[in-house]
Amino acid sequence: MIKYNLKITLLLIKAFVLLTGCTENKIDVLAYPTKIKTKVTIPEICVPQYKSAMPTVAVIEFTNNSTFKKALSNQTNSTSNTKKISAALAGIVPTPGAIGVGYVAGSNTKNKSKVTNVQRDIDAKLSASITGPLESIIVNSGGAKLFSRADMDKIDTELKFQDSGLINPTSAVEFGKMSGVRFIITGSIDNVEQNYQDNLLAAGTVATATSYSDNDNMKIIGALLTLGASVTDGMFIKTQMTVKMLDVQTGKIVFTKQLEDETNIGKIKEPSYDQIIGAIKATMLKALPTLEKDLSIYLAVKGYITQLKSKDDDIIAQVNIGRDLKVEENQLFKVYAFNQLEDPMTGDVTCDVIQTTTLLRASHQITSKTAWTTIKEGDASMLKLGQLVQKSNEKAGFGIDSF
Repeated sequence: MIKYNLKITLLLIKAFVLLTGCTENKIDVLAYPTKIKTKVTIPEICVPQYKSAMPTVAVIEFTNNSTFKKALSNQTNSTSNTKKISAALAGIVPTPGAIGVGYVAGSNTKNKSKVTNVQRDIDAKLSASITGPLESIIVNSGGAKLFSRADMDKIDTELKFQDSGLINPTSAVEFGKMSGVRFIITGSIDNVEQNYQDNLLAAGTVATATSYSDNDNMKIIGALLTLGASVTDGMFIKTQMTVKMLDVQTGKIVFTKQLEDETNIGKIKEPSYDQIIGAIKATMLKALPTLEKDLSIYLAVKGYITQLKSKDDDIIAQVNIGRDLKVEENQLFKVYAFNQLEDPMTGDVTCDVIQTTTLLRASHQITSKTAWTTIKEGDASMLKLGQLVQKSNEKAGFGIDSF
């Protein structure tokens, strides 16, 4: 209860700050007459990492490990225009609580007329329903460039790993070398389950019993139970999937997450194949947006300082990230420095990326491509032209991630 009250209090404070306008960060750029022209120096070994601040990402078709892949539909036409429609998926019989390949509702109509069988393939195309929305999430993040589908198909023809789920690290690294892609996102559709809930009868019984009570609260409880059952009853389709991100420079999986969600398709005890496939796709679309925060760690919007101006000891900085990448007033930016690091034992030289203590805060001076910022905290004197900045996931004063 204490934690809940604290959360409510923080939200009220946030609302108060917004309403009172205390979060405004307005500056007059023309009032800062002195231009600072010192440029950042990037060690040679760090140049590739500095230039790849906005990585290219490719989305590979997901592996479908569920039993819903392709169906063979038999349509029987008779001369008397009576139809017998059924569908079978690889001859597997469904089991209670789980949707199997072969679980498709149909109808059987007796007909003594001559019949003709016509077969058609039904492809669920579950993987294709994931890749498009996932690519949209990557594009909207603003922190990555998307590898085109046309170029993907060309390279895929050579490497032939489209159906493998891209688990082979060697193929992943080879793909990166050929394409210039830094990250590959892929995964699998793991399981699909069905669960029919029917609590309305029991809730109705309770409602009837409570309706004779002299206690008004009991009557209300009975009515609410009936209402709740009417809303929550039905056929629920639950889908489980796994999403992975691979760094093709190393061939290692840097991120993996299991997603699970469900969709209620209504009070249909024996849904058709198309109804189930539609529910699976809808469920995956509901689950995908939960990836946005996780992916932002690797695909955070990055840019650099394009101008520095000062007035006395006060310094403001312009960054090349603006409204097009969803920058608003009070947006925070982290500032990074690059150092060359030599191992004292082996002599190996590597690039060391350091997050400095300086934090920039976006002012109201924002265009589509740039934003002028003030120094929220840290040492302003260490700022230089060309210095790498990264858009944070929070705004000044709110601590969004802690809510």
